[in-house]
Amino acid sequence: MNDWGFDPDFENLRNTLLWKKNYRVPNMELVIDREIKEAYLKKEVKTIEDEIEFRYRAGYDYIWISKGMIDPAGTVNKEFVSEESSRHFKGKDTRVWAEEHSGIIHSKKDIEQFPWPEIEKTDFSEFLIAEKNLHDGMKIFGVCGKIFVATWMLLGFENFVFLSVDNPSLVDHLINTIGEIQVKACEKMIEFDCVGGIWIPDDVAYHTGSIMPPVWLKEKIFPFYKKMSVLIKEAGKLFLYHSDGNLFEMLDTIINAGFNAIHPVEPESMDIAEVRNRVGKKIALIGNICVHTLATGTKKQIIEVSKDRIEKYGKQGGYALGSSNSIANYVPLENYLSMLETNARYGVLTTR
Repeated sequence: MNDWGFDPDFENLRNTLLWKKNYRVPNMELVIDREIKEAYLKKEVKTIEDEIEFRYRAGYDYIWISKGMIDPAGTVNKEFVSEESSRHFKGKDTRVWAEEHSGIIHSKKDIEQFPWPEIEKTDFSEFLIAEKNLHDGMKIFGVCGKIFVATWMLLGFENFVFLSVDNPSLVDHLINTIGEIQVKACEKMIEFDCVGGIWIPDDVAYHTGSIMPPVWLKEKIFPFYKKMSVLIKEAGKLFLYHSDGNLFEMLDTIINAGFNAIHPVEPESMDIAEVRNRVGKKIALIGNICVHTLATGTKKQIIEVSKDRIEKYGKQGGYALGSSNSIANYVPLENYLSMLETNARYGVLTTR
């Protein structure tokens, strides 16, 4: 058993997100900063084995491994990033932000000459290493996507906005190039039996609404996710979507693309009660525990908000407990532990 007295059970997580009978509200996070993991384990986290140990002990039913173009700002766009620690709330380190002006793609020639990853030659051995070390009941989420985000990061955001009007064919060419790479990465990852699903992180919204018009996103970006969905559903696996911001105008598009769950339902952007009322059982919800509360709140406040989500949404089904973005390194460990402990105590719905 893990540190909270239960065994991992990906099938329970799957049932939860598919609105089937479950017996426990799962814990779910996408990003948990390394400092948090190391503070929890009291040792460095360097390997897949370390990641598995952390996720197992902390009460998760999975780890995740990313392939495809997952981090354009931090990898392919290194020459065009800025470092502004002032933009990071009480940061413990320097945060990296994507270039907002002019990126590294300016023409179709740049697209053709760019060193795109070749999925056929990509090393997927991490999945085999993880499979040998996973605890019984655990699976892997393959993480790919970032079609919209990768597009504007490579162009630079301001340049992307201008080109979407002045040279839409260039933008379309770049989207299609990135989209096909991501679909191939998805197709490869779901071949592994240890992969229980695909998790797409592609932020398309601000607090007030979508970054681009909803119809633009529906026509340009989400057809690639529909392609992935067909492959994933044929393989019998889960399909999860992450985007910060206000997604109310995008909910139908996300559902129609075939996603099983939305993460992280930011409370600053969307009221979870209204989201649940709008979507019903068409899609599950993940997260919604405000990161600011986790970072600055008292233990009592964190217990109260966690219990509220468990009672109102976890016990209905179709909900997994987690933060409204990620467990950043400025979240006090004791606050993070309060959320996990609350779910361990109150998130048990029935006996197995």
